[in-house]
Amino acid sequence: MKIIMIALALLLYACNKVPSVPPPKIAEQQREALKKTKDLEQTLQKDSEAERKNIDEAAGK
Repeated sequence: MKIIMIALALLLYACNKVPSVPPPKIAEQQREALKKTKDLEQTLQKDSEAERKNIDEAAGK
């Protein structure tokens, strides 16, 4: 019975540990580059739509 109580205490102690080292930021640069690329793509799409609208208005559609 003592062995079970000790094992349970150790298990609970191990589960309550908070890591002191923050997790590594894996591929952080790639994520930032992807975000910038998506932002640029969105800007280009908006500009393209505005240009098409201007061309259609100039053509009389």
